[in-house]
Amino acid sequence: MDIRSEKIDELARAAFLAKLDAAFSRDLQDYVLIDQAERRQFLTLAMAMAGARGLVTEQGVASYALALWYVGVDFEDKSVELQALLAGTLPEVRKIHAMNKWVETVIGDPENIAAADKALFQALKLSEPWDR
Repeated sequence: MDIRSEKIDELARAAFLAKLDAAFSRDLQDYVLIDQAERRQFLTLAMAMAGARGLVTEQGVASYALALWYVGVDFEDKSVELQALLAGTLPEVRKIHAMNKWVETVIGDPENIAAADKALFQALKLSEPWDR
């Protein structure tokens, strides 16, 4: 049996999206109110957008999808600092950590982007040793 790597990637992607859909269905109250096709479209878009920013692990894609869900599809437009982080070349784990702190702060105080940017910078500073 000859299975191409593209087919393996496709199967792995489908399995991950199913796992992510199940986790969101379990943990996000309003998520299950959305039609299955729309949920699949949302997760596929989130995966593509995350990948374009160098977030390719399951943790990276899931974190990015949660940011889209909680803060909105335009969440990156709210902060030049967040845009720079996601466009930069830092290791994915540091990007995820800083982005999650930014998102957490925005959820707590949606109008205070300066506080979210500060949380992002603090997270980056604390995660500097992760580069070593």
